[in-house]
Amino acid sequence: MTDIATDPVCGMQTTMDDLVYVFRGREYFFCSEGCRQKFVDSPDAFSKDPRYDLVIIGAGPAGLTAAVYASVLKIRTLVLARDIGGQAIDSTKVTNYMGFDFTTGPELVKKFQAQFLHEHFLEHKMDEVTSISSDAEVFDLHTRANQRHQANCVIIATGMKRRKLGIPGEERLLRKGVSHSAVQETSLLEGADVVVVGGGNSGVQAAQELLNAGCRVTLIEKGHLRADELDVATLRHNGRMKILERHDVIEIHGRDRVEAVTVQSMENLKNGRLSCQAVFIQVGLVPNTEFCQDMLELNDRGEIVIGPDCSTSTEGVFACGDVTNAYGKRIIIASGEGAKAALSAKQYLARSKETISR
Repeated sequence: MTDIATDPVCGMQTTMDDLVYVFRGREYFFCSEGCRQKFVDSPDAFSKDPRYDLVIIGAGPAGLTAAVYASVLKIRTLVLARDIGGQAIDSTKVTNYMGFDFTTGPELVKKFQAQFLHEHFLEHKMDEVTSISSDAEVFDLHTRANQRHQANCVIIATGMKRRKLGIPGEERLLRKGVSHSAVQETSLLEGADVVVVGGGNSGVQAAQELLNAGCRVTLIEKGHLRADELDVATLRHNGRMKILERHDVIEIHGRDRVEAVTVQSMENLKNGRLSCQAVFIQVGLVPNTEFCQDMLELNDRGEIVIGPDCSTSTEGVFACGDVTNAYGKRIIIASGEGAKAALSAKQYLARSKETISR
């Protein structure tokens, strides 16, 4: 039995004979040389192929740099991200980024956005990928908005997210005195009672910034402080600083703004209430890998394991930036890894198309 195909130009049914043209890894069949030539002259007008050569997941420094390079390399690309800028927008200061002695995260992200949207535009959707699977050489991506996208190749650049406490009041009072981000606008908190949760370097640094702004600070840590000893010693000698080790915050109180927290002793499980006007939660970061953890090799920290070319354990999937095990969680490193991932994806697509054409 002869296989039947539909001519993409005229819609006529035709047999799969010599009048064929391969476009983006897919074969198209034609009723005549005229229709074939019309397709060759303007394939985008007739292919109606929902599959992209490349989908980039994430639009922080790594994802945006990958997108700019994908544009330069003329790869048919879709960018899927919850926002443009990623975690970089929370940085209060960025030093020694090439071209800038000093800038802020929001200022740098604004330049990233302008370059991506106005100079190297690529199709993009503000959406979150919830799952990814592969069928032969095609990747299927499903999103929070119930959309499905297909790609020949994928770059994952989803970065990290701040770990949450998961306690009552945390979500309800977010941005109403509760923050998981770096300390900003400290001048608005001058003289206030503030709680910092987390005894690592980020928590201790946040406490120091708040002290410099004239706040009275209580630093709470479930275990013992893990930050640099010199920084911890500086805090302990400040009269406006109180440190509660072996304590846990179990609830945040307030109607429209933060008013207090409930603190529990890890020694005797007794609860106490502390009045405060803000809570800064600094308990670490976790990679955004929930949607791909069944497909890719992750390390014990949940980061995607990559090779020198940003390749992962699944052929055709590349990863870059803070979501990976690459050394150094820095904006400039993430950007460099994004460029590398795009170049690697281009090479992979070229090899794949050569194989299909044979």
